[in-house]
Amino acid sequence: MEITKKIAEYVVGAGPEDFPPEAVYAAKSGMLDCVACMLAGSQEPLVDSLCQYVQANGGEPRATVVGRGFKTSAPEAALVNGAMGHALDYDDVARAMKGHPSVVLAPPALAVGEEEGATGWEVLTAYMVGFEVACSVGAAVSPEYYDGLGWHPTGPLGALGACAAAAYLLKLDTNQTSMAISLAASQGAGLRQNFGTMTKPFHAGAASRAGVTAARLVQAGFTAGTDGVEGRFGFLNAYSGGRGYDEAKVLDGLGKISYLSDGGTELKKYPCCGSAHLALDVLLPMVHEEHLDPSQVEGVEVMVDFDPPRSLIHDRPKTALEGRFSMQYCVAAALLDGRVDLGSFSDQQVMRPQAQALFPKISVKRHVGWEGQPSWTENNHQVTLTLKGGRVLKGRTDRPPGRSLPGITDEELRTKFLNCADQALLRDRGERALKALEGIEDVENIASVLDLVRG
Repeated sequence: MEITKKIAEYVVGAGPEDFPPEAVYAAKSGMLDCVACMLAGSQEPLVDSLCQYVQANGGEPRATVVGRGFKTSAPEAALVNGAMGHALDYDDVARAMKGHPSVVLAPPALAVGEEEGATGWEVLTAYMVGFEVACSVGAAVSPEYYDGLGWHPTGPLGALGACAAAAYLLKLDTNQTSMAISLAASQGAGLRQNFGTMTKPFHAGAASRAGVTAARLVQAGFTAGTDGVEGRFGFLNAYSGGRGYDEAKVLDGLGKISYLSDGGTELKKYPCCGSAHLALDVLLPMVHEEHLDPSQVEGVEVMVDFDPPRSLIHDRPKTALEGRFSMQYCVAAALLDGRVDLGSFSDQQVMRPQAQALFPKISVKRHVGWEGQPSWTENNHQVTLTLKGGRVLKGRTDRPPGRSLPGITDEELRTKFLNCADQALLRDRGERALKALEGIEDVENIASVLDLVRG
């Protein structure tokens, strides 16, 4: 089964007309949300280190590093922009790939698009092509890839999606695209063990760079295999631990199912790991309605629909980065502040004595009888709050059918964008960038949009 070749044929033959209006809408929302997250993340310390690294290595200034005021080569811009977009864990997720799609699709599409003088429609189409490729392969890997083997799904699948987006913009032919995807497959990586450090956002940046690098190298005559996805020692086998994958599912979905229309991108309302969001949706209304005093909390039990800790690997966090991957801190912040937003995540906030004192009182368990089953089987989170004196409060939030998160409205997305843009741009420039991205399909040269968000 020539899966890699079929993927390449899909990439080469795709066009804007292949995507229904709801897919275009989802892609535009994902792109807008991702640029927002880039702007907010551009001021993080990890981006300082990456910019220092990139500038020390040189590179022809042809692609914008968002929010930092300079340009570099497309692969390096994709690296930094991808990492900054994921730095706050505020970027979207897609249930189909159980990872973060836009942060490995928008950065390479924007970087290569700027180098190539692409239109907004071409960049948006590249994003959509990459999304469908990543989700189609994601549907075929073993559940162990997501739940048991330690891979961060955004990294390996992201490299394939990023490569598809770059290959589309560079107009590679079918054989070239097959080799580029195989080369990208050899670069896919990312371990969940590094969650809560600067390396987690680096996974997204590295995947974005890998896709651009693979496409550019093949364009320059570099060679690779043409069966990197389905081969005996290829992507599906390697990332599934050698078992439990179904290669037929790639072609069952690619070009036949619109993953962007069916589930699409799911935008975050909280700047932390999505595995904590349903619990926060239960807890925050409870805090407000009951006017809870955190000092009266005796214990909090969070029942989830995955085997803990999965991505929430820090039960005693000490830094902002660790706090984003800690159910204990997210719950504590909600109890103490009545909110979880950009201001919740600093080292000082995580280390405050009131938060540290709550951590031992917060437990996370899977629904009884479902231990060891694939994630999201029960599709709900429950929170039980026990107060001093014996009073018990309970609440539950269900996942929307076929989705991971409830998502946000268009107006909430605009507000999110401007709040994030305020971290790096003057408000007037942020408003102009918002307007340009909302009409990205009408942009004649994507460079004009990137000029607005360079900082």
